[in-house]
Amino acid sequence: MLDYPDHVYRKVIMLPWEKWFAWRPVKVHGRYVWLKTIYRRTTVCYVDIEDFKAVEYGTLFDVLKDSK
Repeated sequence: MLDYPDHVYRKVIMLPWEKWFAWRPVKVHGRYVWLKTIYRRTTVCYVDIEDFKAVEYGTLFDVLKDSK
């Protein structure tokens, strides 16, 4: 039997928001948006062996909210 640790070390990096043209339908706050300029940011999560990326879409209000 493998002995797993009680916790896993991970590092999460949230890249800054960038303007992006939604050339395909994407979900922003529960609604699909298409052929508009919106904002997106990438979250990179480094976990033990597996690394993964997630993309988040938002509006100008999300950018302003996170700029505090």
